[in-house]
Amino acid sequence: MKNSVFTLKVASIRHYFALPHRMPVLHCSPEKRRKNGATHLIAAGLICINGLMLSPLASAAESLQQAWEQGLKRDHLLASSSARQEAAEAQLAAAKATYFPKLALEAGYLRTESEPAAKISIPALPMLKGASLPFAQDASYFGGVTVSAPLFTSGRIAQGVAAAEAQQQVSAAQTRLTYSELKLAIAQSYVQVLRAEHALQVSHSHVQAVQKHRTDVQALHERGYVARHDVLATEVALANALQWQLQAENGLSLARAAYNRWLGRAYDDKVELQDLVTDPGHERRDLHQSLSAYLLAAQEQRPELQALRQQSQALQHQAASVKASHLPQLGVSAGYNKLENRYLAQDKGWWAGLVMKWELFDGGQVRQQSSQLSANARAVAELAQDNQEKIQLQVRQAWMNQQETRQRLGLVATAVEQADEVLNLARERYRSGLAPNSDVLDAETRRLQAYSNRDNAIYDHELARLQLLYAAGMLAAHHQ
Repeated sequence: MKNSVFTLKVASIRHYFALPHRMPVLHCSPEKRRKNGATHLIAAGLICINGLMLSPLASAAESLQQAWEQGLKRDHLLASSSARQEAAEAQLAAAKATYFPKLALEAGYLRTESEPAAKISIPALPMLKGASLPFAQDASYFGGVTVSAPLFTSGRIAQGVAAAEAQQQVSAAQTRLTYSELKLAIAQSYVQVLRAEHALQVSHSHVQAVQKHRTDVQALHERGYVARHDVLATEVALANALQWQLQAENGLSLARAAYNRWLGRAYDDKVELQDLVTDPGHERRDLHQSLSAYLLAAQEQRPELQALRQQSQALQHQAASVKASHLPQLGVSAGYNKLENRYLAQDKGWWAGLVMKWELFDGGQVRQQSSQLSANARAVAELAQDNQEKIQLQVRQAWMNQQETRQRLGLVATAVEQADEVLNLARERYRSGLAPNSDVLDAETRRLQAYSNRDNAIYDHELARLQLLYAAGMLAAHHQ
């Protein structure tokens, strides 16, 4: 059996979407459907169950969760964001290390042209005039170990650590933003493939319906019941249907290529996806929280806002750290040194010291640097406020779209049933000579539009749900 199973087009959208979606549609005549009734639906169910058991695609199809996992593994932007987050964490560790004592080891070798000596000038001993007294060797080794630690820095180190912590939070928020954007992009591509697959199904159904009508028209024309005008009009309708089918095939190929790109596959790799409507592992419940709840969630969880707020705080802490460097700095140091020198009575020993540094005047350099960082902090805070307003609008739009698509779902099922019934009636009336050919073609066009509207409503609803989760900052942590 080929990698497809038959689906049976039925009047109810519920029955239709209980069937697999990547298969050619088997049309049943309206007369048979009306005669057989429930028996027909039971037979359709048996056909579908048998097809699902035999088709390898039922188990091989890829779910949206699997697509997310695969795409998140290989995305270069997400890997770059993760690397930046690691760099920020290392920067934070380096800032905290400033608190700890520093241990340094020194060693070297010194060679001079001659032994360093001091001139001797003692008025009471004129015979020593012009003499020199060596005080170091012309070649010597030296070494030592030094320990130093800050005691008081006027808040310079503490503010530097706080700035590094805020910057680490910025990198983490940017990683979450990349993660959310990637999940939404993959989901949009996934939904686009499903939408294109159903568009191709509908185009096949349209071609088959027009071909069936052309057969009826030709038979009536051969018997002299209808004019040749009806044959020509039907041929034009069939040509248009075939053209739309070609466009649908090309659209599906493009959608699959775009989807494969997100997952790092060859563009022409085979794509088999689980339909979000029939996937038992997919959460199809509506999002019923109030708009204010989503607005509050976005304000607290949107990574863009978190990143900008933390960036502003980081700049404020940096400004305070720079300003503190102009205040007193107190430190302690100690060590042990060894100097090879035969002229010294003691050429090695321990030492300790207390050091205080206070820059009283530097031409205003530190003050200006601190002012620059403070101004940048205010600028980022204004950007955060602007983004918050834009995000509130985005959440409101996403919530309203989700509500609108949910309401559309209640209308499309009835529209499909009615379009099928109108087409059946138009065919019967035409075969009976009670309606013109244009009524049948118009009814088929309306049926095509009804099925397209149904598919668009279903996948617009799924996409609106994901976009609302993204707008509220909930997609990064959301699992199906």
